[in-house]
Amino acid sequence: MTIQLNLLPDVKKEYLKSQKTKALVISTCILVTLGAVAVSALLFLYVTFGQELQMGLIGNDIKSKTSDLNNVKDLNKYLTIQNQLAALPDLHDQKGIYSRLFGFLPILNPSAPNNLKLSTLQLAATETDQSIVFTGTTATFESLNIFVDTLNNALVTYQQPNATGKTSTKIFTAVIVQSSSLSEANNVKSVAFTIRTNYNPAVFDARNTGMTASVPNIVTTPSVTGSTQPQLFDQSGGQ
Repeated sequence: MTIQLNLLPDVKKEYLKSQKTKALVISTCILVTLGAVAVSALLFLYVTFGQELQMGLIGNDIKSKTSDLNNVKDLNKYLTIQNQLAALPDLHDQKGIYSRLFGFLPILNPSAPNNLKLSTLQLAATETDQSIVFTGTTATFESLNIFVDTLNNALVTYQQPNATGKTSTKIFTAVIVQSSSLSEANNVKSVAFTIRTNYNPAVFDARNTGMTASVPNIVTTPSVTGSTQPQLFDQSGGQ
């Protein structure tokens, strides 16, 4: 039988226990510090070299994709749906309101007995041709001259976008009699004519509002705005 006696006092045992705990804490702190240093070093390397490398690769990829897009033929013509939708308001504002012409016709028709009747009315609206062709009949050549004077002097007044006041300008920039001839039917003489005019594009611009036409009361033109006007179109038809 072996008998062991613990001769260390309690104070000594507490001291040894505290030393072991201290050594464990110090070892743990050292390990944590080394781990933090290692993580910091890795972060430093990533920020300094890794990000630069990654940005370089992304930049090269962007240049490559840009080069591929630039090599696409007529790239600017291939619009996205979003861009097309964004362009619709501008296209809407740029369209022409050609129905305004029908509101002008009673004002452009001279008063009786110099009034006329139209059989056809042709309007062209292209970049190279902005014209209106009047075809019809009137009583005399004097009446035809009065109608020509009316077209030459007809004015339109309108409000431009963001403008403080109204603008007044001529409806037609050129008036040309292409043909005129005297005919007789049932003992009634008349003058058939075809007149080609070039109109001011602002007259039919949708962005211009409050459009009103008028004809100055001059000696060569007896038509007066606001007077009772006969029917301008012939009942036989027209366009």
